[in-house]
Amino acid sequence: METTKTVPNMPAPMTEILKDPWSQEITLEGLKLRLEPTGLSHIESLSQNILYPRYWVEDFGGCQTEADVEKEVRHSLLARMEGLENGFTVVDKESGEAIGLTNYLYFHRKFKTLEIGRTRIGRPWHKTCVNTEAKLLMLTYAFESLGCQRVAFKVDSLNFNSQRAVKRIGGKFEGEVRNYMLLPDGRKRDYHSYSIIDSEWVNVKKTLHGYLEKYYVSTGSL
Repeated sequence: METTKTVPNMPAPMTEILKDPWSQEITLEGLKLRLEPTGLSHIESLSQNILYPRYWVEDFGGCQTEADVEKEVRHSLLARMEGLENGFTVVDKESGEAIGLTNYLYFHRKFKTLEIGRTRIGRPWHKTCVNTEAKLLMLTYAFESLGCQRVAFKVDSLNFNSQRAVKRIGGKFEGEVRNYMLLPDGRKRDYHSYSIIDSEWVNVKKTLHGYLEKYYVSTGSL
């Protein structure tokens, strides 16, 4: 009778990584949006919608060209394959356009925590329902499917719009992380840290649904 020997400290087989709910390809379906696993097929549409010279969340200055978008997409694919991240493309269901990118990052499976970040939404969709619905979909999966006890957000200390957006969806300010990184232009980037924890999720979820219902009614979308 043959026996199988277990070799210690070997990386998990690829089949196990693909089955990992934290990094597996999943689609999150909302009323107006669909969050699809980011792939090469999204590059053309993303390049028409998220290019602009400088973006706060981008460590190397922003997606200015289609090559920058492709670099970001390929990074996302590799990180998912390695079980480190899970990237989504935000698709407008009515038009079928890819209008943004967003990611699960910094997995701590043992402690049931992750971060949502590297989010880019095309300018025409700023101050609409897009960010709210995308965050609702991602937070719902994080808390209700992955069983997270904490979801974190890091925001540049000078990015006041994103700080307001995170606080609006229920993120609690935890403090400032100083000199977190050095940017290519020489600036020492500080981050504001926010989080939502599992005991807050029920109320946060109600709040997000309330925002969306008001938006849909006000725009005649329901």
